[in-house]
Amino acid sequence: MPFAFWIGRLCEEFTCVPSVAYREWLHAPAGLLEDVIEARAYARAKEMTDAADTSEARKRLPQTPLFQLVKEIEFALVRGEIDGATSTD
Repeated sequence: MPFAFWIGRLCEEFTCVPSVAYREWLHAPAGLLEDVIEARAYARAKEMTDAADTSEARKRLPQTPLFQLVKEIEFALVRGEIDGATSTD
């Protein structure tokens, strides 16, 4: 990814000017900004998934690896709750 595009992406994500984005990129621990961007993208995907309250709305969700991850984590959490409830009986 071209460096100017990366700085622009940071500006969009954190609502700042390029000089601030560049300074943060220089001083942040390696990978931190990428992790924050990824976590924020996951939160947006989770929010959209939770808001899709009909089968038609769920069909309109993007079919991307991130949305698939949201589904997989949700299923794993539910499975854990079910397994926990049945093991205490």
